[in-house]
Amino acid sequence: MRSGILIRLCSRRNSIAFLCRIPHRIVFAGSQHRDRQFDFLPGESNEVDIHDRRTTSPDRRPDRIASMTTSATFTLSSGSILTSLNVPGSRSLIQLPGTPVDAIEQCRRALNAPLGFPELVQCVIPGDNVVIAVDPETPFVTDIVSAVWEQLQGVPDGGVSLTLLLPEDSTGQEWSWFRELLPIHIQQQLTVVVHNPGDQTQISYIASSANGDRIYLNRLLSDADTIVTIGIIAFDSLLGYRGTSSCLYPAFSDHATVNAARTQGHPELTPEQQRPYRELIDEVGWLVGTQFTVQVVPGSAEAPAAILAGLPDEVMNHGRELVNKIWRYAADESADGVVLSVPGGPAFGWKQLGLALEHATNLVGQGGRIICVADLCVPEGPAATMMRRSQEPEDLLKPLRREPTHDSVEITQLIQALRRARVYLLSSLSPEVVEELGMIPVTDSAELQRLVSSVKKCRIVPNANYAWCNVSERT
Repeated sequence: MRSGILIRLCSRRNSIAFLCRIPHRIVFAGSQHRDRQFDFLPGESNEVDIHDRRTTSPDRRPDRIASMTTSATFTLSSGSILTSLNVPGSRSLIQLPGTPVDAIEQCRRALNAPLGFPELVQCVIPGDNVVIAVDPETPFVTDIVSAVWEQLQGVPDGGVSLTLLLPEDSTGQEWSWFRELLPIHIQQQLTVVVHNPGDQTQISYIASSANGDRIYLNRLLSDADTIVTIGIIAFDSLLGYRGTSSCLYPAFSDHATVNAARTQGHPELTPEQQRPYRELIDEVGWLVGTQFTVQVVPGSAEAPAAILAGLPDEVMNHGRELVNKIWRYAADESADGVVLSVPGGPAFGWKQLGLALEHATNLVGQGGRIICVADLCVPEGPAATMMRRSQEPEDLLKPLRREPTHDSVEITQLIQALRRARVYLLSSLSPEVVEELGMIPVTDSAELQRLVSSVKKCRIVPNANYAWCNVSERT
């Protein structure tokens, strides 16, 4: 499916209309309804009606900006939920690449032309023990695993021994959805191991860091001849940027290390500012000897914005540039409301909603509205259960900081958002569950439309868990 901006141009003087698709970024700044402002931010294609008003505005960026009155239809999706918003008087900023390329094809191209390193098939010899360490939250992750497996089948003379290593699954399902999405022939030939941080027989001491921290990782990683990491490069308030070795550590370490990492990030910092934990992760990657990685730069629901392969440092540098270009933007002031969505599917859920809420909290003014479109399952983690039973959710902040659980970060992000704004949720959850979590349920698209129409200054952010915004004036 093609992406981009579908434009319907209409003349007021003549009964003429035609359609065209603009595949690159463009901004539409509304001059009508000056008391209303809508921003569409990266993530989905959209359809825009533009009426000929014979007016212009100062052109600040002549290669990317056109000024005219618009009536826009924005489509937000999350899993099985698909909804459209008709927004009069909008300013639309689209930064995603114009024509999506199939994830497997993108991965094949990246593997055939890796950054700073030979092709993967040239980096191994027959009989090597190759471990593919995977971050299951990576978009199109099974497509990428399939492409990597496909290339490694080109190793001659009996090939290599392949093991797929997955982190602990907090749901207890052992990533069954992941296995089922792999092609049958790969399921039959690929050994899949799920890490258990509480099983000391799986853990091996690697080395001590420069600061004296003892580093423990799954024994398969220390015994491997070659490690291939598969993950996502994206903004992360704890790390600045996640990606490359962040899929190894702390996910494949011991129980104490995994629990210690369940902490709030630093949303007050910019992604470039120093974070000692990110430096430790990079050191762990060097200590264990990772030399080849495949990383996704997130895009729309149709396809990744990019897939990069090769030497971890090279991939990370290129990935950061793309993430900043696609998912980072600036706002002059806080908004009255933020409408956001998060990706749907078995790999996405409350963690992604927590990241999106953290982002929206930075965008919205005090007492504003955060309106979420998210296909979620009923949260069953300890922190969520405590919140559903609590009359005063803010009272949970200190206990969750003191004794973190696997879902404490996202529930803390939800509580912080509720302190800042009213939070609405369009989902498949029952209204009772939504209300127990402190949010206001939105029953259908019609109610969502009425809600958005009542907000004067609103920003629309699809896949908001990937975005980062700098707000110069925050109220």
